[in-house]
Amino acid sequence: MGNKAVITQSVPNRPPTLSEGNVDPALLWDWFVKCENFLQHKRPILPEMDWDTYKAQMYSLFLASNWIHTTHMEILRLHQPLSKVFIDFAFDVMGKNNLLARTDSFMNDEYMRETLEAAMEQDLSRECNREGTHLITDFQKWLDEVKHLDEQHCA
Repeated sequence: MGNKAVITQSVPNRPPTLSEGNVDPALLWDWFVKCENFLQHKRPILPEMDWDTYKAQMYSLFLASNWIHTTHMEILRLHQPLSKVFIDFAFDVMGKNNLLARTDSFMNDEYMRETLEAAMEQDLSRECNREGTHLITDFQKWLDEVKHLDEQHCA
């Protein structure tokens, strides 16, 4: 696979630089965040290209054409490890899902919840079933309740 590219930026009002190396969706996401921060501080005049066009070109230059599908499938294959509390696992999954923002593969709250329910550790899943968390319709409230049950389960 080779070396992973590195992003450097001394301060937000200086442009970031991208070293040679392999670029994955998470690194490119970080690149866009640093670029957006730079643009907010400096607002340089870019050549006749809007931000979305620039991002699309960067995706096509640095990532495999199937990166969206690959990232989506990676999310669907995840399972909560016994060594990780649920909320940390959920944040990892949601962070990976954020890489898919503005694509058809981005998971809304309902789909994210289904994905997290399917991937959660078995004992926690049983506890959630007993406690009726499936009746909670608001995603954030559901997430908070599962976190609470997991904390009790781990104590």
